[in-house]
Amino acid sequence: MPKIQLTKDQLGQIAAGVLFGALFIYVYAVYFWMPIAAKIAVNSKMVASMGSDISRAKMQKAKYKDLEARLASLRAEKEVAQKMLPKERKFPDLIKTLTALSRKYKVEIQSITPGGVTREEYFTKAAYQITARGDYHSLGRFMTALGMEERILTMQDLILSGTPGADTSASATFTLTAYQYNG
Repeated sequence: MPKIQLTKDQLGQIAAGVLFGALFIYVYAVYFWMPIAAKIAVNSKMVASMGSDISRAKMQKAKYKDLEARLASLRAEKEVAQKMLPKERKFPDLIKTLTALSRKYKVEIQSITPGGVTREEYFTKAAYQITARGDYHSLGRFMTALGMEERILTMQDLILSGTPGADTSASATFTLTAYQYNG
């Protein structure tokens, strides 16, 4: 094989080509490949982290399958509790309840006198002095129905007086206490 003889110009062109090639490889590596490789590494770590978060969330979801059903039942329990112990005084609702029960049990409410309000740690007690008239059994059913109402109501200081003779008429004076939540 014959020896290749290169001139100085050809050697200069080859050296310039090698130099520009090396310069191009350096610029490509520093400005394109290394930053993209760093972004790929960061994004790979983020993907791995998100994957572990997703698997943990799936495990928790499987652990709490009935979480929405439990939440719905807790909301229903909250509504029942708020009816039993409302946040507002709701005096008109109390009057409607007393009126409806008095009609149902044929009891005549003669007076309702608002009393004092006592504030406790978790609830407030509003007292009402009530005088009612009816026959003995009707008064008993009326007061029992008051005690069984959805809202928490208590009766205290009951004074029951009857009319002697054939008439079974009786009158009752008591303090009705309605409770409300302080939350």
